[in-house]
Amino acid sequence: MRKKLEESMLKIALLSVSLLVASAPAINANIPAMAKAFPNVPLSTVELLTTISSMFLMISVLTSSFIARKIGYKQTILLGIIIVAIFGTLPAFTHSFWLIMISRALLGYGIGLFNSLLVTMISYFYHGEIRTSLFGMQSAFEGLGGIFITFVAGQLLKINWQAPFYTYLLAVPVILLFFIFVPNVQVEKKDEHINEDGNNNYKGVLGYTFVIFIVSMLYMIMGIKVSTLMTSKGYGQASDASLVIIALGIGSMVSGSMFGSILRKCKQYTITLGFILLSIAMFLIGVAQSTGIVIFSGFVIGFAFRNVFPYLIHKINEQKVRNASLATSLFLAGSNLGSFLSPYGAILLQKLIKTNDLSRLFYADGVCFCLLAIGTLFIVKKVK
Repeated sequence: MRKKLEESMLKIALLSVSLLVASAPAINANIPAMAKAFPNVPLSTVELLTTISSMFLMISVLTSSFIARKIGYKQTILLGIIIVAIFGTLPAFTHSFWLIMISRALLGYGIGLFNSLLVTMISYFYHGEIRTSLFGMQSAFEGLGGIFITFVAGQLLKINWQAPFYTYLLAVPVILLFFIFVPNVQVEKKDEHINEDGNNNYKGVLGYTFVIFIVSMLYMIMGIKVSTLMTSKGYGQASDASLVIIALGIGSMVSGSMFGSILRKCKQYTITLGFILLSIAMFLIGVAQSTGIVIFSGFVIGFAFRNVFPYLIHKINEQKVRNASLATSLFLAGSNLGSFLSPYGAILLQKLIKTNDLSRLFYADGVCFCLLAIGTLFIVKKVK
């Protein structure tokens, strides 16, 4: 009986960490309120508060294995969760914009420390069907955590712009669970990602990395601009934007559970379908005059993006390059860099269409995804 309880608590402790993986975008709805709180800071710089985490998450993912070999896997994951708890909540206690910016960067670094290592820990403790099941549950917990934190942050936003940062206190019970119920492990780092029969031609990998860079930049424009759009058009409050992000998370979860069957049916046109849906959803947000339409569009965007992202990872794996780990790291780096630069991508689009109207920005975003859909019809079969 005690052994079963310990096994259950180990699973809960491991999965609880995943609740924090998708927590960085939870404050996207804060943008208008924070822009008012810091009137002397350019809007694009304020928007970086929602994306700078992606940049430092990328750096952290690339260094987490090295740190884990030095201080241990459990200790590295705990360090990451502690960083999230401290620097996630720090903005609730300061009015210094640049200190908030630093705290958001360190939040991303903390998430990156445990993001990829959780997979290693699960692989260490479990095998076969149990491991596969836990990987699926890990993805579900990421989605649930993102939805829960975003919802709570949206409600706390009704108090003031600082209150949503208290949601990161969720990391405290996670620290306790992980510290108490997960034993120390010594995981040997092998070169299991080196394929001796693989090739050194990374052109395909770089091509797909460029695609996810562009896609992530265009995709994140919705996250950073939807709150401002709804409030400026007068049909929603900043807290309503959290419902859009929640809908996006639900769409992502639904799409993730269906991706295998969608890929089998649509094959190489899976990515084209994703781009078409993203294009339609962006146009819908542009013409929307009600919160309901924007929430529905958020669901479609989450569903579509979670078709595009795993499809591109699938194509990366098909490249059969010698260093699969390097290929994956390049891809993830491209994705996070695109997310980080999305505020400047929005500025570039607005300059190209010569207007600051946010509805037209979403039209332009929709046009970009439409062009990507057309392009993939001709390119995706040729790139290998």
